[in-house]
Amino acid sequence: MKKTLLATVIVTSLISATAGAATVYDKDGTTLKVGGRVEVRGLFSDSVEGTMEDKSRARINFAGETQISENLTGFGFMEYEITANAKDKADKDDGYYLKNRYLFVGLGTQIGNFSYGKQDTANVQVSDFSDIASEHSGQQQYIDSASDKQSNTFLYSGTFADALTVQTDYLAQDEKDADSFAISAVYSFDFGLDLGASYSDAEQANQATLGAAYTLNSLYVAATYAGGDVDASTEFTSLEVAAQYKVTKELRLIAIVGMAEEEVSGVTADTEDFFAFEAQYRFNKSIRTYASYKLDNLEGKEDELLVGLRYNF
Repeated sequence: MKKTLLATVIVTSLISATAGAATVYDKDGTTLKVGGRVEVRGLFSDSVEGTMEDKSRARINFAGETQISENLTGFGFMEYEITANAKDKADKDDGYYLKNRYLFVGLGTQIGNFSYGKQDTANVQVSDFSDIASEHSGQQQYIDSASDKQSNTFLYSGTFADALTVQTDYLAQDEKDADSFAISAVYSFDFGLDLGASYSDAEQANQATLGAAYTLNSLYVAATYAGGDVDASTEFTSLEVAAQYKVTKELRLIAIVGMAEEEVSGVTADTEDFFAFEAQYRFNKSIRTYASYKLDNLEGKEDELLVGLRYNF
């Protein structure tokens, strides 16, 4: 556990961590790793007034771990993102917007990891089952207490018998009666099947999520279903199905189907209805290119094509 604590925290809590992170310091039981990505992306759609919308971004993260005693470690993680052409003019600086994505510190013990800060909630380990595309996936986070990158989050994560991972969190808010909590569990069978469930609850909002994923050689398939209340008058249900096939070591094909509806005061309306297909080519572990096309079936929505080139470091 001591040797794998930092990797466990990053892999189970962060979708943004990269395998290419470099160890820049390793001495006397303390390590520091630096990683991130540079990603240029262009969005083509009839909803764009000009030829293409610049969706480029860059991320840098720092992960540290220190051995306190034989059974106790400390860890910390932070990540920042620079986004091109921010829509909030007040936050723009030369056309780019800097924001904090993650910032948390914790302790690793023999019974699990305890952390506090801006981090993912317990639901994310289940919703991530179907969040596998570069852009058009990951819709199963409808309320704050079920979402990633939430401030003031107290999180516990523990793995038992190398198969069951349990997470629970508490979000302390600065607004009255806004605190929330969540709990989730994922069980991984040794034949490639993962099953997960989570429940998130706030004052007038709640979300239950169920997930299943199966890996067989080069094929990965997953489905997540979510339902609950956005507020006192709005209910929702959502389904996301994802599949990935590794054609070769370099080429991956990904398909996503997303459907969701909301019922507001007895009136039901579709909020998601799309199919997306992505072709991804990984030259090596550091650089990849991809093209993702989303066919949106909702009235008034436009199809879109996102093309990108990404470098991990």
